[in-house]
Amino acid sequence: MNANVADTLKPRAGKRFQPTKELALHEPALRACVDIASPRRDLTVVREMTGPYGIPDFTAIIGGRIDLDARLACPVPPLLNEIDSAIAAVAHGKAARTADSFARSIGWPVTTISRRIPHLFLRSGGLTEIRPGRYVRPEGIRPLGSVVAVEAKVDDWRQALRQVRTYTVWADSYIVVMGSLTGRATEKMLGEVGKDGGGLVVDGSWVLRPHVQPTRERKRRVWAAEHVLAALRETYQPSPAP
Repeated sequence: MNANVADTLKPRAGKRFQPTKELALHEPALRACVDIASPRRDLTVVREMTGPYGIPDFTAIIGGRIDLDARLACPVPPLLNEIDSAIAAVAHGKAARTADSFARSIGWPVTTISRRIPHLFLRSGGLTEIRPGRYVRPEGIRPLGSVVAVEAKVDDWRQALRQVRTYTVWADSYIVVMGSLTGRATEKMLGEVGKDGGGLVVDGSWVLRPHVQPTRERKRRVWAAEHVLAALRETYQPSPAP
């Protein structure tokens, strides 16, 4: 499998030192990322990516390497604003759309959309105005593969569950990697993770593999992709030319 682990760790104000026991869980967390990717699909893993909500220990992107290469080659900066990325997500690469059309597709007020459009086409290049009031997007702005957030916790499984459920606002699925748990705690956590379609690793072994399938909402997938882009711009190595 063609796997690429990108280290985006940078000092953050107020970020506490991670205990050694929690760092020891990072190896099984990386193994879990590899396990959920088919041998025929590429895998990119980002350490501590700042997502739309929260900072998972790892974010795995399964597939989408060609799309990621194309987005990194696109001069448009990451569209991290939720409204901006949603507009770009529903815009077409060739068929022009209007502010009213964007608003209907996204389900937001047209006034909200209209306020952001000038920023998108005048400043960031996230839209191109091909006729007055009609816009297309650059081809590079698109969803990536399946995005899975991975969180490692030594023993506080309730806190881990709260964190990974926050990530599902933008990630397609999640994996919780725990240290040793009692049988009762494992059973309780298995029930909760199973309801979410998430994955669970306890003491280095799979208890439940996640159900990994891209969310149907294109706007959320693009929003996640733009945060992946922001994390990888300085460290990602493009795929070699065929």
